[in-house]
Amino acid sequence: MASFPEEPLNLSAADGFGYFPGDINQTLQEGKYTIVRKLGWGPRSSTWLVEWEGGERAYWAVQIFTVSASKSAGTSLLPILQGPVYGITDSFPAIQDSFWVPSVHGEHLCLVMAHYGSPLSALLRHATSNGRAGLPIHTVQFTVLAVLRALEQLHKVNVMHSGVKLENLAFGSSTNEDEIVNLLSERRSEKAEIIGGFPAVRSQPLGNYMAEWDDPMHDIVHWFLQLAGFGHVQVPPYTPESEYNYSSAPETLLGNPTCGLSTDVWMLGSLAFELTTGKKLFTSTGPAFERLGEIRDVLHDNIPDTWRADPNVQALPDTDTSVQSLEESLRQVLTEYEAAAMSVFLRKCLVIDPAARQSIRGLRDDDWVNAAAKCTCCY
Repeated sequence: MASFPEEPLNLSAADGFGYFPGDINQTLQEGKYTIVRKLGWGPRSSTWLVEWEGGERAYWAVQIFTVSASKSAGTSLLPILQGPVYGITDSFPAIQDSFWVPSVHGEHLCLVMAHYGSPLSALLRHATSNGRAGLPIHTVQFTVLAVLRALEQLHKVNVMHSGVKLENLAFGSSTNEDEIVNLLSERRSEKAEIIGGFPAVRSQPLGNYMAEWDDPMHDIVHWFLQLAGFGHVQVPPYTPESEYNYSSAPETLLGNPTCGLSTDVWMLGSLAFELTTGKKLFTSTGPAFERLGEIRDVLHDNIPDTWRADPNVQALPDTDTSVQSLEESLRQVLTEYEAAAMSVFLRKCLVIDPAARQSIRGLRDDDWVNAAAKCTCCY
């Protein structure tokens, strides 16, 4: 059998998956919605552009969870999205409808929301293909500010996002029906390829938001960036999910792992570094104690005394002085002045001890971030 081009549709819920085998022109919820395009997929769901003929707005996105993830999403995620975070910020998607749909794998939870445009990761790829290490520093500052604004609203109601990563940043998409119709006619939806009896459809994100990696600040201030990827949001008591990578936040690498609002802060710092350099700051894929050792060596930071009894801390390797520091990595792609200014900001986020990290509200007052905020006011 040929391999699937995207999600493994043949793997069941017993395998930890059970993706929805959707197809173009398929109807959902007793004909209320009609699938017109596949927008993307991830570890726990796939997302589809649907047409709702009876609604005020014709086109919506439907995120359809795997059977394996649907139960937990229905009991833990959905109440958060319909409760404390509903409508609190334009930078975070609002759920318009929810329902369940059956497939050969079982029952899938479906969430209806506004559709996204192009992912920010596409701009980073364009920048690197043009010889840059990462995005221009003013673009990174504006992006960080946009994420901070979204996180500030979430943290006010004690919601941890948990997914502050490059793959979860996307541009808003036009809601003009005529524009979407024209785009769909210009770039017709891919037809499904039948593989093992399943309709395999390739993703085609809506790229109808005009943005370029080298846009000047007077254009960037009009960008509409959204923090998506809300599948791992939590409210207290916060508990790290096993097998999920919180951008190597140290507290999640302990033998007795924890997480919290400060974990979002760590993830934001990691994201800012990746946007600037085009690379991850922490690259170890070894056991948790090895990853903790790399973090300690890159940051030249101390392990909290309260962690000393943790088995992963006790297994830490000796300090490796040959590891490139945070500042050395920044100076490879930025001027001395830019690297120094950004380092001050990152050092407020990337602190091993979660209690010592700056809060999201405190980061809004940071001079490096405020450079973008002032530019926003000037245009």
